[in-house]
Amino acid sequence: MKHVVLPVLAFLVAVTAVGASTRFYEDMSDAQRYDLADAYDKVAERFEELDDAPRAEQFRAMVELIFPGFYQTERPPEVVETVAPTSPEKRVENIIALEASVYFFKKLLRGIFSENLTLSLSVIADTLFLPLYDEGIKKSNLEEEMAWLFSKYEIDSYEAGDVLQLGDIEVIPLENGYWRLDVKTWPQFAVGPEEVTFWSEKMGFYFRKFPQGWRLAAIGPVA
Repeated sequence: MKHVVLPVLAFLVAVTAVGASTRFYEDMSDAQRYDLADAYDKVAERFEELDDAPRAEQFRAMVELIFPGFYQTERPPEVVETVAPTSPEKRVENIIALEASVYFFKKLLRGIFSENLTLSLSVIADTLFLPLYDEGIKKSNLEEEMAWLFSKYEIDSYEAGDVLQLGDIEVIPLENGYWRLDVKTWPQFAVGPEEVTFWSEKMGFYFRKFPQGWRLAAIGPVA
């Protein structure tokens, strides 16, 4: 099986249940989808600089999938709506969502860096969406990929802070119920292994609350 899910040093690292036929970006605003497509386009440009035309072309195909007509269209304006004052209950919900995103991201890091397969998978949704895998990847396949990763590399000899700038994490609420945790890599780890489709200089880890609790539902590059 092609190893597509985890980087050697990277995944070391962040509604109803999302179905296999649902694209995680479908409910984003036009401006948000444009920004996501722009991030994928920047990754494509980076691969062109590295003389990797096939991977660049793959990411450009994702650009058009996320935002059709991206290269012929200017960024849509943000829709400004009159927003009512946030209720105390909603503020509490937002705080919980923010803290949950950070907590489960760190739990993921603990699982990966300790090579604990059960702990790592406990953070991930039944379907994980990654670039170039528009229908998502089932957790059962992830389990196989992660087991392969742990058997091939001495992951527990690294620290997450060696690869990711953990002191500069940002958590952003999205309109479709997701909370995106953005984290940058250190410059020396800006380019990941060939098999890893989501790796970028800056990545977004998409969390949301499912019936079974908070889970990681998608990973991708962000601008």
